[in-house]
Amino acid sequence: MDENLKAPHVSVVMPVYNGEKYLREAIDSILDQTFKDFELLLINDASTDNSEKIINSYNDSRIIYIKNEQNLGLIKTLNKGLDLAKGEFIARMDQDDISHSERFEKQLIIFKKKPEIGVCGTWFTLFRENHEDKIIEHPEYNDSIKIGLLTSCFIGHPTVMMRKKAIENYRYDVNYQAAEDFELWTRLIRVTQFYNIQESLLKYRFHNSNISVLENSVQVVNTKIITGNQLKYIDIANSDENIELCNILLVASSKFRFTNDEFRKLVSFANQLEYQNLQKKVYNEKKFHEIINRRLIEIFNKTVDKKLSTFPFLLKNRKEIILQRSILANIKMLAKMI
Repeated sequence: MDENLKAPHVSVVMPVYNGEKYLREAIDSILDQTFKDFELLLINDASTDNSEKIINSYNDSRIIYIKNEQNLGLIKTLNKGLDLAKGEFIARMDQDDISHSERFEKQLIIFKKKPEIGVCGTWFTLFRENHEDKIIEHPEYNDSIKIGLLTSCFIGHPTVMMRKKAIENYRYDVNYQAAEDFELWTRLIRVTQFYNIQESLLKYRFHNSNISVLENSVQVVNTKIITGNQLKYIDIANSDENIELCNILLVASSKFRFTNDEFRKLVSFANQLEYQNLQKKVYNEKKFHEIINRRLIEIFNKTVDKKLSTFPFLLKNRKEIILQRSILANIKMLAKMI
């Protein structure tokens, strides 16, 4: 790059593959941003439709057109975009979504106010033909997002803007197809802080081409692997049972009734989760306890026997039991050192 040319403040990475139907809407929503100092990297992943023709119809110096000579797939194309980005900040955008005109402006305000933030997402609006729009809400602050990332992607990928310096040593992992964003966030959140603007600043288009049946099954498998890896990170066995228990604890379950034995097993697992977190200090202790307790109360209301006599004791004394275990473990460790 010419040294006399100033690098753009924001680099927008938008992979394109056979996106002719909605591509113009997506591009226009970026070009119409109230914040103007950006480059838009349109990376055509060997499309076979009119995507290239649509891109070439624009005469805007902020558009940087990159053409893959062969189809690399989404993950490699995303990484290519990260490698080519020149801006201090990197924003994600999909070829079929629509960004609110003030999205970049509002995200950059957060970065200016909060220098500790490395990744900033927003709420988004799920929309499709002949359906009512639905706003997808995610927690605002880092501690809650981090806990949520144990089991789910608590930050909308196409809404994200990142500090380049926060992601410069990280890339999407090609082994996690259809869950590459989720996996990346679980690594990034260990080294930087996340934030979600509590306002919908993107319209996420839901249609039949979003994800195939095969990709959906791959996504389910890879999501379980990611959750299992995070359980291992706090020294909890990566087993199907533990992954299922973790999902029940941290994600609203569709199951209508729980047996008393299932509930007791869940409380036992909750104790184990909090105990291991006390040792590893990965998640905010107070917030972790608060979220798990709230879920246990919700789940208790779905138990078969509402007269479960041990429940008040189990819930009231969970933290004391965990702390006692922690103290005991420290005593044992000190004893070995003497």
